[in-house]
Amino acid sequence: MNASDLVLDDLELELRKLPGVRSAGFDARDELLIVQLHVAPGVTSEGSLPLAATRIAARHADRPVAVEVVRWRESSESQAAAAPAAPVAPAPAPAPTEMPAAAPAEPEPKRLRLLAVLSFPDTDELEVHLILDGRRTIGRAPASRGLVAALDATLAAIADFELDFTPTPRWARALESAQEEALIAVALDEGEGGERVLYGVASGATPIDAAARATLDALNRRVSRI
Repeated sequence: MNASDLVLDDLELELRKLPGVRSAGFDARDELLIVQLHVAPGVTSEGSLPLAATRIAARHADRPVAVEVVRWRESSESQAAAAPAAPVAPAPAPAPTEMPAAAPAEPEPKRLRLLAVLSFPDTDELEVHLILDGRRTIGRAPASRGLVAALDATLAAIADFELDFTPTPRWARALESAQEEALIAVALDEGEGGERVLYGVASGATPIDAAARATLDALNRRVSRI
């Protein structure tokens, strides 16, 4: 057993202590460690579980980390056993010979999703991990730039998606909030000319996490129209 196996063993033991986590899997692709958590049915910690897992993985891993959550479903047999027996329904009436055509389902709009925001004080580096249509990207920026670093890293990550616009950061501001989480508002110039401004606001566990989410809030308003 080599050192990396020992690190993954320790990482798996710590991840399995999180509420609802039944197992954890790992896959190393290029310079990215992908952590897949298998979660029991009924666990509702949608936001806190991936964040907690990312922080744990970042302490153990020697490379950037992305976390996926796989939620298990109850088997049909167990659902049938738990459900009371249904009364016998009368036979349905004959269907009409002509049925109106069902309206075609509208495709879901494109949306950028945040996988992780990782800060490395030793190297003054901030990383933002994104996913769009199954493609993953990583953007980096100097962490010492504060809130603007989260904007820079997020915009660096979307550059690989080759969108039809080139946003640039204008400003980022902390807002007062009654909640414990940080609340950040951002503004982006949609193009180099600055003729149109995109605004976003979001909360997060830390100011840089909230700034990255606010940047995506601004970008998704534009990406959804592509």
